[in-house]
Amino acid sequence: MRPSDLRSRDLLSEYAAKSLVRVELFTRSYHVSGDVEVNRWRLADVLNDTVHPFVLMQHAVREPLVRNGSDELARAATILQITKQAVIFAIPHEAPELATARQQYLAGLYAERRIAAATMLVPPFEIRGTVHLRRLSQVRQALEDIPAEFVPMTHVDVIYLPDPKLRFNAELAVVNRPAAEIFSLASERSPESARGFRRDS
Repeated sequence: MRPSDLRSRDLLSEYAAKSLVRVELFTRSYHVSGDVEVNRWRLADVLNDTVHPFVLMQHAVREPLVRNGSDELARAATILQITKQAVIFAIPHEAPELATARQQYLAGLYAERRIAAATMLVPPFEIRGTVHLRRLSQVRQALEDIPAEFVPMTHVDVIYLPDPKLRFNAELAVVNRPAAEIFSLASERSPESARGFRRDS
């Protein structure tokens, strides 16, 4: 087989096959990290699939957001099932074998004709970031036009409300819009490029 044929086969498998991607899920009570089967780094598609009301994670670790005692430590599980409705937001991590798909997915979001700053309040979290809209519409119309329950948001800043000094950034998060007590869109802005974990002083 020629090298070009091997490259074509690799690209085809990246586009067609599902791969395990490390994902962090946050609920109101837990932080869960594990491997989720995702097609082309499209975690939003997995969460918006109404046929399956659960997310299955492999090699998962769960830990409570608040630890009240020694019995509240992190727990590992080979397979873990999480109810999608309980997910506040999810963060997919980079996977080398999906690098091209990841770049194309993000490029597709950035190619949308309008971006808006978004704030989502779901205690115990406040989530700020950029929402990418397909239509050049007013903010009110844009809110009505977002059809999916789980919405991709880029350049995300997450604040843990019980201790606002605890916050982190992510390149992409998928947020559960119906779970929000408040969801707002502001005027168009340029996204920031900050990412990584930090504790504000």
